[in-house]
Amino acid sequence: MEKRYYTKYESMSREDFKRWQWKTLKEQIDYSYAHSGLCQRQFKQARITPDDIKTPEDFANKVPFTTKQDLLADQKERPPFGTRLSVPEKEVIQTFLTSGTSGKGQEVHTFTRADWEAFYDIVSMIYYLSGWVPGDRTMNPLPLGTTIAAPTHYLGPLKLGCEVFNLGTYDTKTKLDYMQRFNLTCIFATPAYLETLTAEAENMGISPAKDLKVRKILTAIQAYPVSFIHKIEDKWNAKVYDYYGSTQYAEGSTCEKGAVQGEQRGFYHLYEHVSYLEILNPETGKPAEPGEFGEVVTTPLNRKASPYLRFKLLDRARYFPHNACDCGRPFSLAEAGTVSRYDDMMKIKGVNIWPETIDELVFTKDETYEYQGRVFISDDRKEKAEIVVEFKPGIAAEVRPKVLAKIADDIRDRTGIGFDVKEAKQPLPHAVFKVRRWTDERAKGLEKKA
Repeated sequence: MEKRYYTKYESMSREDFKRWQWKTLKEQIDYSYAHSGLCQRQFKQARITPDDIKTPEDFANKVPFTTKQDLLADQKERPPFGTRLSVPEKEVIQTFLTSGTSGKGQEVHTFTRADWEAFYDIVSMIYYLSGWVPGDRTMNPLPLGTTIAAPTHYLGPLKLGCEVFNLGTYDTKTKLDYMQRFNLTCIFATPAYLETLTAEAENMGISPAKDLKVRKILTAIQAYPVSFIHKIEDKWNAKVYDYYGSTQYAEGSTCEKGAVQGEQRGFYHLYEHVSYLEILNPETGKPAEPGEFGEVVTTPLNRKASPYLRFKLLDRARYFPHNACDCGRPFSLAEAGTVSRYDDMMKIKGVNIWPETIDELVFTKDETYEYQGRVFISDDRKEKAEIVVEFKPGIAAEVRPKVLAKIADDIRDRTGIGFDVKEAKQPLPHAVFKVRRWTDERAKGLEKKA
């Protein structure tokens, strides 16, 4: 496949690129210290100044990490943006929240015009490296809200000259109707939703490979077996690409080679021209060795509105050096399709769902005692989220369905996601310490159905 460069950085040597990157990072350190109250406090606590950071080794050994809890505490200290807001409020043109509970677990991220244009340009690059070209007709399946994904998946391909159909508010059948009616050539969907689209198409008597014009598919967010990508490519007669991304500026995508090559997984080429990215062994804090899993730590470069240094994402990624892929780009790599979380946050239908959200909505009901949840691929190949609820003794039978319905309504109102809520048929396990109520069975379901 033809190599397609989106930026000048992709054709640099590794040595030249690292020199440029360090110069840019040093400028960002100086800017953050000069303008961010959060950064100033962190440096004061660590007893350092920017003058102490002269090399990449100094950065790794002296600059403290920033955590989600740090951002939330900073927002609480000076609502709503925190002391890390580094520009006058009148220069902020976009504010996004990370998905979580309303006010709990939601990071607030502000963008100047330059910040915002740079961010959706990153998504343009993802689509460009995945083969999207002017004239392609593509689908954005995400509904517009306060999170960053939906608008970037509209503006990103639009910037490339693609025609974008925003179908996030429509059901699966309607999305497929649009694909047929307007001859869409490309789509973006999570692995679980690709399974749902495929199943619904077959239920409607549609052969994706023969009756649809989709020839390029971009996926993201969830892990998958190699066999699943093979199945999707066969059923759709399309090439599947993959990307990794976050609101906090940790981005990367597969190159022209796609999500898999034969029986081998592809690589995310990490966009190190927009962020200084580290993949660290969580036990030693040292850089992960080739082939080793580690935690992703990101420092956005050239971010003006709300900068931060060394943000710990809790994402677990398998590191490889830049030359493990022969495409020649100078960016470090992470294995495609195996990124997971070190914590227990769940992405369901593309939305971050925190267990605390469901805990709150279940346990604020006087009638409930315990619950367990699971996320899985159903027999009709749809991504499902289900909880089973155990009631307290003595709750009348006629009351229970009303409570279950209320829980389901509250979850949908809070998260935008529909959950199946049922009564447990037998007593549930009760943990005294560090309860774990959730299981994610999607990867197993995709493998079983591949």
